[in-house]
Amino acid sequence: MKGRDTGLLEARTQARAASAPVASADAVMRVLPHEIVFSAFLLITWVRLVAKGQLFSVPAMAFLAFILLSAAVIRWAAANPTSTRWRLRLLFYPALMGASFYSLTPVMALLNVPNADALLNSLDVALLGQNLSVVAQRFASPWLTDVMMAGYLFYFVYLIGGPATYCIKDLPRFKLCIVGMFTVMGLGYLGYTLWPAGGPHLHLSFERPLEGSWFTALATPLILKGSNGVDVFPSIHLAVSLYLLGFDWRFDRRRFGWVLGPCVVLWVSTIYLRYHYFVDLLAGAALAPVGWAVTAWWKRKAHNVKCEK
Repeated sequence: MKGRDTGLLEARTQARAASAPVASADAVMRVLPHEIVFSAFLLITWVRLVAKGQLFSVPAMAFLAFILLSAAVIRWAAANPTSTRWRLRLLFYPALMGASFYSLTPVMALLNVPNADALLNSLDVALLGQNLSVVAQRFASPWLTDVMMAGYLFYFVYLIGGPATYCIKDLPRFKLCIVGMFTVMGLGYLGYTLWPAGGPHLHLSFERPLEGSWFTALATPLILKGSNGVDVFPSIHLAVSLYLLGFDWRFDRRRFGWVLGPCVVLWVSTIYLRYHYFVDLLAGAALAPVGWAVTAWWKRKAHNVKCEK
């Protein structure tokens, strides 16, 4: 009976902790960096649509709804910052990421921004002498294509699984992870709207298609259907995976060791599979340090506010 009573007491204590306000500097800092950056992407895109005379178009109304909903979630969570509300506030951005990503297809059709594939390819040629995807076809083989496809799909595993473990086990680190990650996402999505492109597999001609086993045959149409048609520059596959890799280097060195190899294959796969230009990867690599810097700044800022209190 004593053990049972102790278990019930612990369960009740945990339940109270989940519903109790989280006393930290986060409550003082009402709007987080990633919320500012991602909302700026949404607002800039909405203003551009309005400037095009599309105020009452479905994409414009959708982006306005995203902005208002984001503000409402922030205010709701800040009013009573329990650990549960914090998690919901932070998890709101993965949902917003998906909704805004697919909304970019009709948005870009209305904005009528020139396609940037020719520009990006010309930059590759200027830097390297030729397109790396064209070079890579010399080494193509069915088994290598399958390996590269597995590496490319690893991005989605890491995108979800990386932050999810922090969400479950360590809320403060989950906050840090999301702050930097969605700063990178917001800047990357803004890049999509400024230099929309489909990638070498749509823009360039190749001697022969990539061949693989049933695995590649199954995955390829899913990837193509999952694209919004403008998601090339910068490479968020590289930017986010590199950001998470650096985050794990600091906070989970063991997982860093496990995911380093798959991440390298992922980065190579973006070129081999003809989805990205080399300059896309350079831009993605430049975004990851921005995420790290914002995370470090926010951590210092939160610590200073906490000390003052």
